[in-house]
Amino acid sequence: MPLPFILARIAARTGLAMWRHRLAWLGATLLIAALGLYQMTFAGPSVTNGDCADTAMAAVTRADDAAAHAAYACLGPGLRNTSEDQFVANLHQRDSARGQVNRVAEQRTSDGGRIVFYTVQGQGPAVGYIVYLDAQGRILKVE
Repeated sequence: MPLPFILARIAARTGLAMWRHRLAWLGATLLIAALGLYQMTFAGPSVTNGDCADTAMAAVTRADDAAAHAAYACLGPGLRNTSEDQFVANLHQRDSARGQVNRVAEQRTSDGGRIVFYTVQGQGPAVGYIVYLDAQGRILKVE
């Protein structure tokens, strides 16, 4: 049998199988669309790079609403003394250091938390930041 005949037969049989299971395909498509819609609407802001310390530095060095909302989601309970909207507005009003952010080092603490060190190199001298995280990865303090 020639190859084009075999390929045409495979395509025809695949199309027929998909047609027979069209309700299952439709149901799976609707389920995936519903889950995608849920992810896009009800899920909170995401943490950049999977780390709240990086998220905090992104919010400090950029005047970006998404980064500020994600940083608020990373704050520990002791730091949530304002509403999320006030927090975002305060970050926009701050004169923050703009430039290249470098994660210098990370140190584990005895309670399971971490201390993460950063430098921000802008047009002026480099600025250092220290981000303290608790055992759950939430931000305790930024210096």
